[in-house]
Amino acid sequence: MDDPNVMADLIYVAIRVTTKVDYRTVKKLLTSGVISSYRDLSDFGRFKDLSGFGIEKGSSLADKIESFVSKESVIKKVASNYYEIMQKNNIYTVSSLDKDYPYNFRMQSGMPQVFFARGRRELLTHLNTCGSACCVGSREASKYALYAADRFSSELSKQGITIVSGMALGTDRSAHYGAIDKPGGTIAVLAGGCERIYPPENKDLYEELCVKGLVISEMPPGMQVLRQYFPSRNRLIAGLSDCCMIMEAGDISGTLHTASFAASQGKDVFVLPNSIYYDNAKGGMKLLADGASVLLSPDNVIDDVMQAILYRRLECPELFADTAMPVSSAFRGSEILRCRKKADLEPEAMSDDEWKVIIKDELTMGPKNIDELCRVIALPFYRISRLIVSMQCSGIINDENGKFTLTIV
Repeated sequence: MDDPNVMADLIYVAIRVTTKVDYRTVKKLLTSGVISSYRDLSDFGRFKDLSGFGIEKGSSLADKIESFVSKESVIKKVASNYYEIMQKNNIYTVSSLDKDYPYNFRMQSGMPQVFFARGRRELLTHLNTCGSACCVGSREASKYALYAADRFSSELSKQGITIVSGMALGTDRSAHYGAIDKPGGTIAVLAGGCERIYPPENKDLYEELCVKGLVISEMPPGMQVLRQYFPSRNRLIAGLSDCCMIMEAGDISGTLHTASFAASQGKDVFVLPNSIYYDNAKGGMKLLADGASVLLSPDNVIDDVMQAILYRRLECPELFADTAMPVSSAFRGSEILRCRKKADLEPEAMSDDEWKVIIKDELTMGPKNIDELCRVIALPFYRISRLIVSMQCSGIINDENGKFTLTIV
């Protein structure tokens, strides 16, 4: 194998699959200084003498280390088997140490250090800079939901937003096909190995995704698709996306799991409105009752994704080092970004209305008092005060115990 990092990735995955070494064990090894990254687990020799790292013989951590070191030959054989399957199926690894590892994965706990992919790797960089939305729903969706999945995915992908789904029948299939030939592209997250086509009826879609889109899985090559893997797959669908679109969901469905993961990760959930008398829409109705947003237009999602990209650009500018602006035409037209950029370059040329756009954007992250707004926006107190009074008179913001909140977002 030419790249030692790939074998280190595969050995790490083999260790996780064949031994009791879990995420907590790896974290302990990192904090204790035994390893500097998970790839060091492939160097079995470094674990022969743990006394220098302060790990007592007979401790649970020492026992776990000895357990996987004793299985070195088995682990390497499993890793070699993964590699053979990868070679036959054009599968590659993506590591948390790679530049194009998804930003949204980095921001969430419990995401895989290594996952497997097949298809257009550049889509990973694209979704980091141009945003993504997952589109999920029933496998036995109504024509209405299938039409909406296709239309919303198509319109959003035209704007450069990547559509993420699970390659299931019904809604997922419509979402992938709606986006696959558009600028944003589409990514399918699988519950088994990347070479496992499930369901078999989607063989045509899978083959197109491997050429025009991207297929990913945290499961190693050769891993069968099992029922218990789907909740984990759904967590990755939500984790990869900036927001979540629910087209149709019954009372009990994997779609609701995806929505739950998205909400717990701090993502907005949008639900396509449907009839209250339609059983396959009752799950979506419950989500709306619990505070999900109504999905009325692609603009709902575009605004949400563009805001996520803006924060990503401010927090992690190195992601955008190779592009002056994100590719998305929707982002180029973002009023928030335009005002932010102008405030940085020509603050003296900013109008009151443009400063109000920035104040509103700051308040979407939570209530703030005037001192906090002065600090984050870098305007003098008298100027912020005048703008705040104007916004209060217009009914845009409220004063709650000295902190301002939005009434109109």
